[in-house]
Amino acid sequence: MIDNTVCAYTVSPATGQLRANGYSLVGKQPYALTVDPRGKFAYVVNSGDNTASAFSIDPASGALSSIAGSPFQVGTAPLSIVVDPSGSFAYATNAGSNNISAFAIDASSGGLTPLTGSPFLAGTDPTSITIDPFGKFLYLVNNTSNNVSGFAIDPSSGVLTAVQGSPFTTGFQPFAVTIAPSGQFAFVANSGSGDISAFTINSANGALTPVAGSPFLAGAGSEISGVTVDPAGKFLYTANFGSGSVSAFTIDSSGALSPVAGSPFPVSSAARSVQVDPSDKFAYVTAMDSNQIEVFSIEPTGGLSFSSTVSSRTLKTALSLSLGTAAVSYTPKFAYAANSVSSTVSMYTIDPVTGALTSIGTIAAALPRSVAVDPSGRFAYIANQAANNVAMYTIDANTGALTSMGTIAAGSNPITMAVDPSGRFAYAGNAVSNDVSMYTINTNSGALASIGTIAAGTTPFAATVDPTGRFAYVANQTSGDVSIYTIESNTGTLSPAGTIAAGTDPVSVTVDPSGRFVYVANQINNVFMYTIDAATGALSSIGTIPGGIEPMSVAVHPSGKFAYVGDVVSDDVLIYSVDTTTGTLTWAGTAAAGMYPFPVVVDPSGKFAYAANGNSNNIETYSIDPITGALTSLGTIRAGTLPSWLVVTASIH
Repeated sequence: MIDNTVCAYTVSPATGQLRANGYSLVGKQPYALTVDPRGKFAYVVNSGDNTASAFSIDPASGALSSIAGSPFQVGTAPLSIVVDPSGSFAYATNAGSNNISAFAIDASSGGLTPLTGSPFLAGTDPTSITIDPFGKFLYLVNNTSNNVSGFAIDPSSGVLTAVQGSPFTTGFQPFAVTIAPSGQFAFVANSGSGDISAFTINSANGALTPVAGSPFLAGAGSEISGVTVDPAGKFLYTANFGSGSVSAFTIDSSGALSPVAGSPFPVSSAARSVQVDPSDKFAYVTAMDSNQIEVFSIEPTGGLSFSSTVSSRTLKTALSLSLGTAAVSYTPKFAYAANSVSSTVSMYTIDPVTGALTSIGTIAAALPRSVAVDPSGRFAYIANQAANNVAMYTIDANTGALTSMGTIAAGSNPITMAVDPSGRFAYAGNAVSNDVSMYTINTNSGALASIGTIAAGTTPFAATVDPTGRFAYVANQTSGDVSIYTIESNTGTLSPAGTIAAGTDPVSVTVDPSGRFVYVANQINNVFMYTIDAATGALSSIGTIPGGIEPMSVAVHPSGKFAYVGDVVSDDVLIYSVDTTTGTLTWAGTAAAGMYPFPVVVDPSGKFAYAANGNSNNIETYSIDPITGALTSLGTIRAGTLPSWLVVTASIH
């Protein structure tokens, strides 16, 4: 990506929905990535600094951690990387030096050690690399010499030896290559000629023979940039950069391709890569210009039906999917309520089956107005309005108890906190000094370090960061607008990107889980709705909807299908359905709450909602109907005096 990051997502096995799970910094101009077959390690080649970044993958959460010794040196302008099926060897194509960097992978650490004889000579401008399912043969396409090179892999040493007859002629400007799961066929996407060269693979020596009828056209102006075969080996898909589409083909027993009815299928912008998930139910396409990943359901015929979209960071060039040992699930763990009048924070554990809260005590604070927890669930930050500081805490992973790490100065009257999805930056909105305090987070200790302030509107009341970590939004109560910022991925500093009107008394700002829509609750009767420009973060109004008498908060369900608004005068939670294509809200009912429900939050599992009833001094728990979004009260638990903020944490499994 152009901002030198790699994004992580969790995948819903039922719907294919992607949920942002943070991002990590890599080298300069990352171009391709791969995950080893065991799902333990991820590797990214960086074409701008000729390195490969290596990460270990947390088996529970999917979070990435840099491996000791990373980044590792490769050749010039690496454009592709692959790991063999045994997880023993990694190979990177270097377009600038026309060769292949080969490495042994340390099975424990994931570290890379160059193989004897590496680098190995390739053709001219090698751009894409793949290995057959049995780990016997490696193939790479040479974009300028218009051919594909084949190598036999020594199973013990990983050393490469050119196969008989290599290189093999392809179409014009081959850009990507893939192999069918059976290992019988290889397919090369030719960007310049807009077609696919199909070959049979000699299982004994790896030699390629063109399939009868090859090459097969992908469509006019397709400019193919990616190709994949589904896990069943029935269908082939190409990402067409030029035409902004995906072409789909059936694969017959000879390896010949036939277009699927309805192909090509449109994508919102230039399609850069396409992958099929291991369950064979969904296809994922990176739409490069719109900074989105689009999800499609795969029909029995191989056709694609649009399912959902999630925002990503800029200029996505590659996508890799990893199969876990079980479906991803979010388990609610702890809840924290800031009680502004009693100057305490109430701490709770959450029963993951019933959603019930159990008190584990309170800690003292100084008119606490907001609590934020980092994505790892290890650290908590409390905005103390009376002390003009932010209190820092560690979270006991077993009990949820908070232990103080001290405080750090903020501006005047900090009342809102937000942490970015990478867990490296935090922001506090200061209601009297009308600015935002910016901090870096020490990812080992959780300690904050100031990196300055930036101006906001008048009375910044609520702040949030979008799921990609590229943009921050602050609702300014008195000036009646939302301040928009971009976030520098290396330093965390905010840069102003404009403001937009947000009605009277905007006191809440929420970004939906897909990162495409923003909702602002105005105390005077309504909710403003916006779309997010994926390139700039700018907001565009898509209208307003009545929000009861005095709406104070908006929460969006993790599925993106429902929204909940706390009305502090009618003492209700208003329920809305969300059009996941346009972002518009439609009223769907109410649920009774206690007095002054602010805020309303949804736990990350999507099974439970919670309302902090400020004038009832308690927290109410609701179950959520997964079909309708309706809420059913499950009871209340005591909080401190005037709970005015609530946050819920969860673990990912």
